[in-house]
Amino acid sequence: MEKGNLTRIEYTMGFGKANLLAFLISIPIGLVLILAFIYIWSLEVFRAGESEFSKHWLLYVLSGIVIHELIHGIVLASYTKNGIQSIRFGIKWLTPYCHCKEPLQVGDYKIGTAMPIIILGILPSLLAILIGNGVLFCFGILFTWGGAGDLIILYMLRKLDNEIVISDHPSKIGFFREVELEDVADYKPESV
Repeated sequence: MEKGNLTRIEYTMGFGKANLLAFLISIPIGLVLILAFIYIWSLEVFRAGESEFSKHWLLYVLSGIVIHELIHGIVLASYTKNGIQSIRFGIKWLTPYCHCKEPLQVGDYKIGTAMPIIILGILPSLLAILIGNGVLFCFGILFTWGGAGDLIILYMLRKLDNEIVISDHPSKIGFFREVELEDVADYKPESV
């Protein structure tokens, strides 16, 4: 789509490839964390936490999903001119999402993308490993795995300078970048 001297380049990934990458990213991270927890606290402590977690798993999952998307929205809104009015929440193919309607610098977009996995996944997992809380650990692992899609976005952003301005894609996994028309002739799509 052209706008004056600018054109949009789409950086997106298909759902099949994204799901495969999410699986490949999630399993090693989860295994390392689970092995660390079991090594420090024992398999029995892990299983007890898992058993207790399973009693209320639906509550944990639903509340965690809502909080995950709210974290995206609040952080992204803090970088926009119109605040929360620039954020849209929804559900597509049974998958909740948060979409930012304003362009953002890559560095800000990275922070907004990473915060839910840090707050709901990695920090609870590490805290649980430190204190030996199996329920908190299961929650952290679940939302570390649940943030795999966000890790894919961060992977897609890895080669872009933090000052570059991009736009969140409204319906696909990815984003747009506006470039000068003369730069498009030299553009070679990179496999993500």
